[in-house]
Amino acid sequence: MTAGGHLEPLIVRVEDIEAGTTAEHTFVRSPVRIGRSTHNDLCLPERFVSAWHGLLDFDPNGVRYTDLGSTNGTLVDGSPVETRSPVTIAPGAELAIGCLRFTFSLADAAGPDTPPRPTGSEPAAAASTTQYQGQESVVQPGGITAMMKRLAAAPVDDFDQAWRRVLVPGSVIGRFELIREVGRGSFGVVYEARDRQLGRLVAFKAVRPGRESQVMLRQELLQKEAEAAAQLNHPNIVSLHDIGTCESGPYLIMELLKGESLRARMKRGRIPLPETLEIAIEMAWALDHAHASGVVHRDLKPANVFLCSSGQVKVLDFGIALVLGAGTRRAAGTPAYMAPEQWRESKQDARTDVFGAAATLAEMVTGKLPYRVTEDYSSVLEPGARPHLEAIGVPPQLIALLRRGLAPAPDSRPKDGHAWLSALLDIHENLDKTPRVETSRHRTGTRQGTRPRTARATSEVPKPRYAPTLVYAAVAAAAVVSALTYFLLR
Repeated sequence: MTAGGHLEPLIVRVEDIEAGTTAEHTFVRSPVRIGRSTHNDLCLPERFVSAWHGLLDFDPNGVRYTDLGSTNGTLVDGSPVETRSPVTIAPGAELAIGCLRFTFSLADAAGPDTPPRPTGSEPAAAASTTQYQGQESVVQPGGITAMMKRLAAAPVDDFDQAWRRVLVPGSVIGRFELIREVGRGSFGVVYEARDRQLGRLVAFKAVRPGRESQVMLRQELLQKEAEAAAQLNHPNIVSLHDIGTCESGPYLIMELLKGESLRARMKRGRIPLPETLEIAIEMAWALDHAHASGVVHRDLKPANVFLCSSGQVKVLDFGIALVLGAGTRRAAGTPAYMAPEQWRESKQDARTDVFGAAATLAEMVTGKLPYRVTEDYSSVLEPGARPHLEAIGVPPQLIALLRRGLAPAPDSRPKDGHAWLSALLDIHENLDKTPRVETSRHRTGTRQGTRPRTARATSEVPKPRYAPTLVYAAVAAAAVVSALTYFLLR
């Protein structure tokens, strides 16, 4: 770990022993996802690589690898890797996927101000640069609590007047200049703004405070969760750069996203199933990371999922606005996507987010909400409630997973984002039909001596075999044609 708090860069060397090519990729954010899908951090286009093949996790203690249930598996120094069981990659060890060989090193000589040094293909360079920028976080631990104390001591009426006076294009708040309004919701308004100190564009989200801030200050659980949410750092979670208060109340400084919300995309028509699964998996990666950090979203819905023009999927609003603003614990949910425990205002945990993710996925797949719902009631609360999941062409295994995720009883759902992600990856792998190839143990470590043949990504077209009956029929037909030709030309 550098003095600035960043991980030492991980350098991944990829050698294709069939093509005789080598490329290096540098990453500064852990984990690194490997696979054929363009949503991975290290995208490998070879068909024998699964869409979501493996996961690299690194820190100052070393490098670990997890196979995510790929069709063709992974070898480490010639030994097969057990699916979804992290293995430590020893210094100098080699990882193999088909004809690809991977070696790893931590660039511990890099200083705190040394930028990543991506080499190789352009996509890898772009991925590394994005991760480096995403690492930046200036929100100090305890910052949310300090802000809540200031809000609790301030009269709410003062904020209401300042809201109308201060939040206008051209205003300068601290080092941020408001440019234009880009969004408005129940918790506040979002402006595109310019950070005059760092010379970059950011999203300035002004949160409308309320008397609930005084109540929230006493809710230790939510307070701790908001502190944890402020520290989340993941490619599928919008990055929080800074927080503060001004005349108009609290504000959040986040990365500025270009694209559209999932809700806007769904309004334009049904999303094809392959794209739907990719979006659901990206959302699940975000939940996996958040739940591992002790953070529950509580309001997962299409409006809180953003489809970036770069192709990334980002989950928005991990609860910080709730703690700072004029909401209540129940207001964290949106009726159409709320789990029964939210309606009943009972205990909520990671399984609450699984319900919201499943409801969002069900709406993408079927075009309809899984339960009848109004502002005050949902059929999920009825005895024996079952979700409506009728849709043509939806794989049975996906329907079965949706029924589990939308189960009224929390114990019947996948237990957290990790379990939900694993189930989605299994379904995607089964539907993806990655061609099987052999990664022989004897083909590992081929830098010395003769290079043996390795299974290629493309499969050979088998030569047709003709049954004897068909051969005889073809010969007889040819004889008839010859005789007829001779008769006509006599």
